[in-house]
Amino acid sequence: LHQSRPIMCRTDYEGWGDGRHLRHGQQPEGIPGIKGEPTLEPYWAADFSFARGHFVLQVPYDQYLPMIFQGEEISMGLRGFTYGYDYYTHEKSVCFHMYAVGKNKSKRKKVKLFWEHSSLYSGVGSQAMNRLLGIILMNPACITPDKWLHEEEQKYGNGKVRSLQKFFDTFGIHTESQTVEQHLCRFVGKKMQNEFKPHLRSDAMGINYDKILFRFKDPAPDEKPPPLNGARL
Repeated sequence: LHQSRPIMCRTDYEGWGDGRHLRHGQQPEGIPGIKGEPTLEPYWAADFSFARGHFVLQVPYDQYLPMIFQGEEISMGLRGFTYGYDYYTHEKSVCFHMYAVGKNKSKRKKVKLFWEHSSLYSGVGSQAMNRLLGIILMNPACITPDKWLHEEEQKYGNGKVRSLQKFFDTFGIHTESQTVEQHLCRFVGKKMQNEFKPHLRSDAMGINYDKILFRFKDPAPDEKPPPLNGARL
């Protein structure tokens, strides 16, 4: 096992026009500062996620999002948050993903990808993104509710334990300006653990965000944020 592990804390808006959305970038990886227990993190990761089975029952994958790749993680993560779920990273890395770089490039480049057929489904992805962002209240003002599909919205929608706005306020996401408070990774880890852990519910039902008044602000607003891909924070 590797002694280091990634932690989900780096995200920013990308894209343009009506489809601009949050995307998680390359996450910082290092030796954990917290030993003997998992570390809280704000975001959910698609590449390595396990939970009790009721998670996927409460927060099922939305079956009305064809041709969506980027955006899945923020959708699942926010919906899960509203149902009262918290996210943790492990102390050690136990699985890995082989990217198409270096000596792996020739092997990985042969793997077929679903977006190779995007030309056959023109416009489908943007319509799906309107639904994805609409459900989590992140569509721009010009995308009104009549412009996206509402089929089975309750099933694939949000919970009632926590509000989406609570997440936005806590972790520095500004949906109107489509900007984020940068350098969140400087808070996630020991600081977040110490701030939030005292508010774990005694009934083991996660963190009581009603007790959390913290709102993240960029600790270094004059510093240029690192790119989403390829940088350590």
